[in-house]
Amino acid sequence: MAVAYTMWATPGPNNLMLAYSGARFGVRRTLPHILGVLTGTVLLNSAGIVVLAPIIERWPAALLMVKVVGTVWLLRIGVRMARSTIADGPRDEEQPMSFASAALFQFANPKAITAASALASLVLAAASEDRWLLPAALLLIPALCILANGPWAVAGHAIRRSLTVPWRWRLFTWGTGGLTAGCAIFLWI
Repeated sequence: MAVAYTMWATPGPNNLMLAYSGARFGVRRTLPHILGVLTGTVLLNSAGIVVLAPIIERWPAALLMVKVVGTVWLLRIGVRMARSTIADGPRDEEQPMSFASAALFQFANPKAITAASALASLVLAAASEDRWLLPAALLLIPALCILANGPWAVAGHAIRRSLTVPWRWRLFTWGTGGLTAGCAIFLWI
């Protein structure tokens, strides 16, 4: 479980988007995004532990589909983040990522998929020795996920005041957007 927490807590698409959303919209408006990441992570890891590995093993083309969808999604989100303007805050039409979008994104997120695969491998290997490990892992995933991802939105909100200067905002959005889009590379290596 330490491996899963480390994978979820370190920089990646989710955490960069949560930091951006916390800075852009505040923590309260980012809560659906946080809860969507949590729900998607729980579903992805549960599926990974129970069914994902056999499906990809049986139909390798499924992995290619995940890579293509993930690449397009990461590029789109990264460009949108990088192009964001400081203005007076979010424009009326601009919204934080929704609960459903954040949950679905986990199934196209290269880091989340890698973490789910690693966790599934570790849990399934160890579960053959201890039958309680599998249910314990499934019960711990939500708590570890919220502890790993939630602070990123809070950190984004905390730096919000220092981002009121246009060049700082631009640097922040280019950085978070560029790094988010750049995560697509990890789908192909």
